[in-house]
This record gives sequence, C-alpha cells and structure tokens, in this order.
Amino acid sequence: MTRRDLFWRTAGAALIGTGYVLTHVATEAAADLIGITGLLVAAAGLLLLVAGRKAALALRVERSRHRELPGAIRASRHARRDEF
Repeated sequence: MTRRDLFWRTAGAALIGTGYVLTHVATEAAADLIGITGLLVAAAGLLLLVAGRKAALALRVERSRHRELPGAIRASRHARRDEF
C-alpha cells in the first residue's frame, strides 16, 4: 500500500469517527439533521476506507469534461479489433 493510498484510507477512518461523533451529539432540536449528516459523513468515510485513492479518482473523472473518454477509447479498440 502506497503512502498516498494510506492517506486516503486514514482520511476515511477519520470521517467515520467524525460521523460517529456527530450522530451521538445529535440530542438537541436539530437532532434529525445532525444525525443524518453524521450518517452521510460516516458513509463517505467508509467508501474512502474501503476504496482508498480509487474513490477520489473516480469522483474526479466523473466531474471532468472528459468523463466519456475511457468509453470512447474502449469502443474504438473494439471496433478496430472487429475490423480484422
């Protein structure tokens, strides 16, 4: 495991801990909103903990204007293969 991947997994563990704390702090009037926010933060942390750097890269690709490029390259290669 690389340092970079370890960083993302550690960040995921920190987010899980933050989500856990948020759900236990949710005892006041806005408890529902804080509890749901804590749950979402913990879910994002779990995603980072399991997938590591790949989760962040997938989000970055999805938000880029070139998100269709891998599919286009794959289709081009398949078309070339079918030509022969």
